[in-house]
Formats: sequence, C-alpha cells, structure tokens
Amino acid sequence: MCAVFAIGFASCKNAAEHHDAADEEVYDILNLRHQQLFGAETAFAVETPYSKRTPGDIPSVEIILNRFSDGTNLLTLPKALEMAVNHSRDYQLQRETLYLSALSLTGERHKFALKPTNANLDLSRNRSSSNINTTESDASLTLSKALKTGGTLTATLANDLTLFFNGGGPKIPDITLALTQPLLKDAGAKFAEELLTQSERDLVYAIRTFSRYQKTFLVDRISEYLQLLQKKDEVRVQYELYQNRILFRKEQELRLQGELISQFELDQALRQEYSSKVSYINAIESYQALLDDFKKQLNLPLGESVVLDDAELGNLKQFGLQPVPLNDKYGFQLALTNRLDILNNIDQFEDKKRKVEVAANDLLPSLAVVANYSLKDQFYNRNSFDFGDYSGKIGLSLDLPLDKHIERNAYRKSRITFEQQLRSLMKTLDDLRDEIRTNVRTLDKNQQSYVINQKALAVSRRELEKAKLDMLAGGNVSPRDILEAQTAVASAQNAVTAAFISFHTQRLKLLNNTGILNTGLSQFWVKPQPVPGVAPVVPLPPGAMQDVPVLPPAQILGN
Repeated sequence: MCAVFAIGFASCKNAAEHHDAADEEVYDILNLRHQQLFGAETAFAVETPYSKRTPGDIPSVEIILNRFSDGTNLLTLPKALEMAVNHSRDYQLQRETLYLSALSLTGERHKFALKPTNANLDLSRNRSSSNINTTESDASLTLSKALKTGGTLTATLANDLTLFFNGGGPKIPDITLALTQPLLKDAGAKFAEELLTQSERDLVYAIRTFSRYQKTFLVDRISEYLQLLQKKDEVRVQYELYQNRILFRKEQELRLQGELISQFELDQALRQEYSSKVSYINAIESYQALLDDFKKQLNLPLGESVVLDDAELGNLKQFGLQPVPLNDKYGFQLALTNRLDILNNIDQFEDKKRKVEVAANDLLPSLAVVANYSLKDQFYNRNSFDFGDYSGKIGLSLDLPLDKHIERNAYRKSRITFEQQLRSLMKTLDDLRDEIRTNVRTLDKNQQSYVINQKALAVSRRELEKAKLDMLAGGNVSPRDILEAQTAVASAQNAVTAAFISFHTQRLKLLNNTGILNTGLSQFWVKPQPVPGVAPVVPLPPGAMQDVPVLPPAQILGN
C-alpha cells in the first residue's frame, strides 16, 4: 500500500516540473551527442521570451501592438546576423525541430526502463440494513521492463488487505513474475531495438541538419544584406542619372533658344528625363520591397525603419576578390566528407538496408519462451508461512499465423523503398556535383565580369566626357549621343557593383557547399578561408587583376 501511495504521489508533478524535467533530459542528450559529433558541447536552448509565460498570460493584443511598433535602426551586418539568429521565426522552428527529435528519443529509451505500468488501491466499507459490516480493500502494483533481447519481464504484486483490517494479521502480497522471450520473430537486439536505434540515428541526423542549417542561414542573410547594399548603390546611380538628365535637358532648352538644335532633339532629352525618373522610382520600390523581405527574416515589424551600414562595402573592397583555389572535382570530394546533409543521405541509405532485414524478420513465426513464478497466500504466521510454497511454469508459445499477406506486402514495400533510396542517393550526389561545378564556374565568371565591367566603366566615362567636349566645341555630336553615353556610364556602374557583390556571395556559397566554411570566425565573410590540402592564395587587389583571354569555341565545344 505504501508503494502504491509513493508512486501515486511521485506522479503528481505540476506542469512546470514536467517542463523542466523534459528540458534537462533533452539538453543533456544534445550536449553529449554534439560533443561526440563535433568535439564540443553546444549552448543549445529552445526557449523564447514567451516560454516562461503561460499561454493565458499572453493576450493577442500584445502581439498585435508589437507588430505596430516603429523606430529607426542602424543595422550593421554583424548586428543583422545576431538579430536574425535570435529572432528569426524559421530559425526558431529549426531549434524546435531538433528539440523534438531529442524528446522523441527519450520516449524510445524509456520503453526499455524498469517502470510501473499500473498501480491500484481500492478501499471500501460496506454496511447493510441487517447491521452486517464488511471491509473490502485491494492493492496492486505492476512493474515491467522491455529487454533488449526482445523479451518482456513483468512483476505484479497484489494484496487483499481485508484480513489486516479485520484483525487477521498482515499478509505477504501475491507475487507473480513473468518472462516472455521471443526466439524467432522479434528476437535479438537488432529487431527489438529497431525503433530505439532509428531514433538515435534520427537525432544524429537532426543535429547535423541543424548545424548545416545554421551555416546556410548565415550565408543567406549575408547574401541578402549585400544584395540590399547593391540595390542602395543602384538607387544612388539612378538618382545621379536622373539629375544628369535634368541638367542636360536644361542645356538643350538653351540650345533650342539659340536655334542650335530642333524641338525633336529637345523632346528626346525630355523623354529620357521622364524615363530615368520612372527608373529611379522603380529602383526605390525594388529596394524597399527587398528591405521588407529582409525585415521578415529578422522578425522586425515592417513599420520599423532600417538603415543599412554602407561601411560593409568598404570592408569587402579592402578584403578584395579572395579566390577559392579548388576545381569542381576536388570541391566534390571535399563536400562528400564535410557536408553534413550529404552524410545524412549516405547514412539514411544504410537505414533502408536495415529496414529490409526487419521486414524479413516479420515473416517468421512467433516462437517464444514463456515462464512465470508465483508466491501466493503467505501469512506472517509461524504455522502457515512457507516461502518455498510457490507455483511456477515454463514453456514455449508458438504462433503460426496462416495469413502473412500484410507482412508480405510490407517486406516487398521495404525492397521497393530501398531501391528508391538508392536512386535518391545517386541523384543527391549528381546534384551535389552539379552544384559545385556551377559554383566554380559562376565564381570565375563573376571575377572576370568585375574586371571587364571596370574597364567598360572607364571607357564609358571617357566617351561621355569626350562627347560633352565635342558638343561644346560645336562638333558633330547629337544630343542622342550624350544620352546614350550617360546611360552607358550608369549601366557600367551598376554592372561593376553587381559583379563585385555576386563574387562575394558566390564565394561564401561555394565554401558552404563544400562544407569547409568556418562561421566561427568573427566577421568570417571578410576573413580568408583555407581550403584543406591546398596552399593559400594571396588575393590581388581588384585594380591589379588582369583580363583573361577567352577560349575559342573549338576548345569549349570539342569540335
């Protein structure tokens, strides 16, 4: 009876205690697994600012008012990354996914723990009109343990306490021990622990997935920040072009008054002015739309004004065009050993092999050893107590189901699923090789585009200055030539910035896609990232880079 009460009171924890107990077990598991995988513990936590509050204490109006907040933030890139990690809804979802994977593992482990599965206590006092009073009281407790051999062990204690309350003296509980051990189907640790094994492996996959996600998340936010800086530069370039159009139109009006040009040529200048004004308005809208998308990634209210720090462009220019000295073949080899998601795909292929064995085992008949031991009707009485008075049984239980249709289909399905996973792994590896090849080619293209566009920008500026001087000197230069030269300068300016930003974002993606990006460095996006097995290459300043001659079609196409 004491045991029943003790177990009953132990189960009466409040919700907060259960919450904390789950966190403690999950965090211990995650720290241990992270240390085994990466050699260091992790400061993982799934809590948010709302986690310590009960749902009833969080009114919807609070959330609504929060999204109405405004203000101004000067957002540097490091600050943006910090805010994204701490406040991003998607990042928090990934944390919770990892937490739930570890929580699921605790449930599978608990299946193999010795635990009470049933506790019952009945007390009653019966009274009738004939003044006959009786007492009925029963207590029972069942403990069970799943064995890693596939068997199950249970212990049941049952006691009739009526004799005790009626003065008959205490009585030892009825004790029954029972063991069931499969010999064919579900026999052995491989099959008995299959769910636990898969849950353990799923947790490893989840940790790898989260670690991979963390790096990809940072690369994506950096790319978005740099693209916003590029858009800011385009806004400025477009505004400068618009102002130049206004000045040129005013000059043309004076020239028309002096009968040096026709109304048609003035209208050309007016049309280009209006067009550049529309382009400027569109550039502003494009920037603001991208900025709103970026705010969503940081979980900032859209009404909040954000000013991006232009100094990051200066940091990138000072860093230069840092090359990544690897070809697509070596990059593919690095990715196979360093990309955590690829390691998951390879291990999941092994899982499907094991699932086929489990499905084949389910086709076997059920043969098990069944044994029990019972001690009953024992009193603390010198004349009747005999601990050796027991009953026991041991035997075999054979189950020969004549219908194996479901198991047959499950086995056949497991073979099909295995081959699907095989093809999926092949496709994953092909996609990875293609991704690396594209990264390498695009990085090289962006570097060459930057050099070429810089030269094109210098030429465009010379053309514009020459056209202006020729027009002032009364040369054979039409207003249309000036307008085209202005457009060429603006386009070249945008192309230089676009190629420069694209190079740096593609460089980070290539390092991340090969699995060698080290995000633990402070401002890692402007720090050299060594390639394993390759000597570091000293980057050239952008102005010192040479234009690489193109290859003729015969060398590219093979004929």
